[in-house]
Amino acid sequence: MKSISLLIFLSLTTSISLQAQYIKDYKREADKFYAKGDWQSAAIYYERFLTDKKGPGKVNVDYNPYAVRPVKQKKDSIQKPNVIPESDVINSVTNRIGECYYNLNNFFNAEPWYAKVDKTKYPIASYNHAVCLRALARYSDAEAAFTAFLADYKTEDEYTKKANDELKNLKFIMAQMKSNEQKLFVVNKMPQGINTTEHGQNTAPYVVNSKLYFTSSRPDTLLINKQKKVIHHNSLFVTENGLTAEKLPLPSADGMHQGSACFTANGKTAFFTRWPIQGPKIAAIYQSNLTEQGTWSDPVKLGADINAEGYSSQQPSITADGKYFLYASNKPGGKGKFDIWYAAMNNDQISSSMNLGEPINSADDETTPFYHTPSYQLVFSSAGRIGMGGYDLFVSKGSFGSTWSEPKNLGYPVNSQKDEQYFFSNDDKFLLRNFYISSDRGSECCLELYTANKLIKKWVTGKVVDSKTGAPIPGANISVVNDAGITLPTVSTDEKGMYFIESDPFNSFKGNATKDKYEPSTKDIVADFNIDTLNVSDWFMTPIPPKPPVITEEKPLIVRFDFDSANILDEYKESLDSLAAMMNREAGMYVEIGGYTDQKGDVKYNLNLSQRRADAAKVYLISKYNIDEKRLSTKGYGECCPIEPETDEKGNDKPEARAINRRLEFKLQLKKQVPVQP
Repeated sequence: MKSISLLIFLSLTTSISLQAQYIKDYKREADKFYAKGDWQSAAIYYERFLTDKKGPGKVNVDYNPYAVRPVKQKKDSIQKPNVIPESDVINSVTNRIGECYYNLNNFFNAEPWYAKVDKTKYPIASYNHAVCLRALARYSDAEAAFTAFLADYKTEDEYTKKANDELKNLKFIMAQMKSNEQKLFVVNKMPQGINTTEHGQNTAPYVVNSKLYFTSSRPDTLLINKQKKVIHHNSLFVTENGLTAEKLPLPSADGMHQGSACFTANGKTAFFTRWPIQGPKIAAIYQSNLTEQGTWSDPVKLGADINAEGYSSQQPSITADGKYFLYASNKPGGKGKFDIWYAAMNNDQISSSMNLGEPINSADDETTPFYHTPSYQLVFSSAGRIGMGGYDLFVSKGSFGSTWSEPKNLGYPVNSQKDEQYFFSNDDKFLLRNFYISSDRGSECCLELYTANKLIKKWVTGKVVDSKTGAPIPGANISVVNDAGITLPTVSTDEKGMYFIESDPFNSFKGNATKDKYEPSTKDIVADFNIDTLNVSDWFMTPIPPKPPVITEEKPLIVRFDFDSANILDEYKESLDSLAAMMNREAGMYVEIGGYTDQKGDVKYNLNLSQRRADAAKVYLISKYNIDEKRLSTKGYGECCPIEPETDEKGNDKPEARAINRRLEFKLQLKKQVPVQP
């Protein structure tokens, strides 16, 4: 019985070991793919391991049935394997599935796996999960996840810095989503004939002679290690109609991807990137020339000045004038990881290259450079600056060998919550008119080609002036209706009478200027679409003549004074101005100006004060409006003829009544002796 029991025990042990081996096979294969960086294959096998119908069980993840390990044990003893709890195995594999999809930029698939991971054992999974949420536009969830990560993760390292930066990214994103600027953009994914649907990437647009060249990774049968394999192989493609593309017949090399190309202006010289399909991904830039027979020559690797041994140089670009060659490289002499470098060109010959330096390059990656010669602006992709998240496109204005402005994020919708790289524009004036980008915003995994266009804003500027004096008019309100019937926001002129109106493109507009005491003024303008700032000729406004009050002999015009003063108060000068305007219109008008005081003070003094008040008005009319002195007469009436009693029934003083009595009265006469109506 003892021997039979031992036999049964050994059989059961063997059965358990074989079952563990069977269950572990998917994981073993997944681990191999994971170690090689084949994330897609690793994810598939890890998922099979977790979803196998027999379940993972409690397995020894370090078990190798073929290894021979000398152990000290009694002859009849059996050593138990190091069993790891099933929950730990599942947690480890779940985290790795999340990592695989994360490394593929497939945040949609990565997010649910990271959500299941025990973050106490894999704290970085918490950070990666938050990145996935941000990439999926779940901004509130992402903010909460990054905040929770920073609260739990106590180590000060690159992840704490990146998490804090991501929180800044989220604030930037929120602001971008509220910006009216996005309404000016039209962004469209290129058709399926360009963006293939076989889970490949389509990148690096470059237009020469009305042909669009780009890089596409499409299924291809290649000889890898003497075996035929179907892989997504990067090659150069070209399209003329933007609907379908053909592979560029550029000689390729076994075991190498090639793409990310640029061309000289005549399209006869190509510079492009090659990098190995397997092994270390060290990239280099090559050159090929179009022969007289119409074929491309065998590519030649550029020299060590561009391609430093053991480092990657990639993503070449040539300025439209052919004077400068740009590329990205992680070779020594840079500011961080990948930097942007440039070199002068002469007749397609490249001189020594230099690092573009700050503020373009940073401690993180700067890649995919493009220089728009007409606007003197450099566009590049960076992963280390505040933006929408991931790789964003930035722009800086400057010139080579000189200074550059602080890079500015191109914002949404040029950038998205995912990655944007490879900008190209061949517009002869505006950077953001009819351009291309590569983005994975509409993909689960890979960059795709997009066309985009920004409605270029126009500036209308000019000066509003007085038609009589030529003086600028501050505070005039300018409203504009463009030829589409859209009313633009009203602006006001500054202290110099200048106005600045920001508008979408238009061919013409009608403007209207308004200002108190001026007649409304309209202006029709026809604008050239290619002019971004339109300087309008002076906008004249005619002042409205002061409207005089209705004056009759029964109700003379009244001007009042402060106590014991003959000074004309500013608030009553307008009345005198109106009187002057009326006298200028009516040449036969004569005016008697009568001065009055209140009943305080000496009678003789008040008589003199009232005369001085009448004389002050006369001087004002003559000095300011050149009224003929013969048409004006003055008389002081002293304290006689009060309009209001200056004390009440009890004899108390009434100051407001005294103020009314301190006045001027104007008696007007025409030669025809009729009342004057304004």
